[in-house]
Amino acid sequence: MDGTLDYIYRMSFPFSSKICCLTILYIFPGVLASVPEPQNVRVTSVNLGVILEWDAPTDPPGNLTYTAAYKSVTQFLEVCVNQSEKSCDFTGNLVMFGIYTFHVRAELNGEASPWKETVEFSADKDTLLSPPTVKLSSSEGNMEVFVQDPVTNTPGALRKVYSSVCFNIRYWKQNETEKAELLNCKQQSRLVLPNLDPRASYCFQAQLYVPNYNKSSEFGTVTCETNTSNGRVAPWVIAVAMLCSLFGVALTVTLLFLIGWYSYKQLQFVFPTAKLPEHFKQYLIEPPPLLHLPGDAEQPPAGGAVS
Repeated sequence: MDGTLDYIYRMSFPFSSKICCLTILYIFPGVLASVPEPQNVRVTSVNLGVILEWDAPTDPPGNLTYTAAYKSVTQFLEVCVNQSEKSCDFTGNLVMFGIYTFHVRAELNGEASPWKETVEFSADKDTLLSPPTVKLSSSEGNMEVFVQDPVTNTPGALRKVYSSVCFNIRYWKQNETEKAELLNCKQQSRLVLPNLDPRASYCFQAQLYVPNYNKSSEFGTVTCETNTSNGRVAPWVIAVAMLCSLFGVALTVTLLFLIGWYSYKQLQFVFPTAKLPEHFKQYLIEPPPLLHLPGDAEQPPAGGAVS
């Protein structure tokens, strides 16, 4: 009988232990539960800035915090520790020519998930370049193009990291994109284009290019400007102006001649130059004498006698 009771006790003890453990896990689910890893870990790098980003785990068990670190050949350094934000800026902690891996883990109530690791990253090779900006100014028929490097966290960082940086510049007359011309790898940030059509609008956009790395940005925003006049007159315009002037002079001379000739004729008509004979002048001046007709008889004086 005692052996039977001992057997029953030994068989029931493991079962009781399992029930006890399940009860504890049900009441305190976070005691033995592991913290889930961050998801979609990625490195975002533009113009040599380096930011690690990630997403929270699906259905997180609570309010998670995160710690992010980088690993180089010589060290493993935590940069962002126990933070709620899901990004970490490593720009100021890295050497631009170094090779790194980035790590991030989630934390909850003193527990931590395994580190989530990225692939190797090198800022000088893997960063993306944004396009430069273009400003235009026209004076006396010359179009001036000013190209500026993209903005970086550290002024001049691109020129310090890359020994050679140049600009590809594309331009065209407005509404004639298919006739665009390209200026390749211009080192200077100011260009003058003197042979553009005056009073025509031109559009420009630029691309950053690093020949040593064969890296380039996208072409930037299109900027347009109307070119001014160069102050010079085209030869055909001069020829037309001369012909018009000659025609005007000839027409003026002809009109003056006709006016003079007509005036001369009128003066001749009013004041003729021919002189009348003297007897005509005398006739016109003196009154004509009385004319006696042959048949007229001499009338005797009134009251006289007839002889």
